[in-house]
Amino acid sequence: MEHQVKSRAIWRALTTVNAPLPVHIDTDTLLACLSLSVTDARWRPHVRAFFREVATEVIMDTVVEGAITFDSLSKAISFWNVDGDCENARWIREMAAVPVARTDASDEELH
Repeated sequence: MEHQVKSRAIWRALTTVNAPLPVHIDTDTLLACLSLSVTDARWRPHVRAFFREVATEVIMDTVVEGAITFDSLSKAISFWNVDGDCENARWIREMAAVPVARTDASDEELH
């Protein structure tokens, strides 16, 4: 099966998410759960593990690579009932509140 995911960071997140769980999620499904295009409750532990256990740097890289947005992640936190006191959840909500300029557009304007 050919994976459509172009993010390297999501692969790093996957090792953390899948490690303690008996059923493993793949990158496409994890990203679909984070963007809420898949909302099957069987993936709830994986999504919660993403927010609770994945390093902030990996989450940031996933956003920078364009695999997901902070706004989508913020919505996923609410949908999947991730503990709001979780450090990553607080950070993601703060980042979602800040507009992020697209570097592609900025680079083109400079040339």
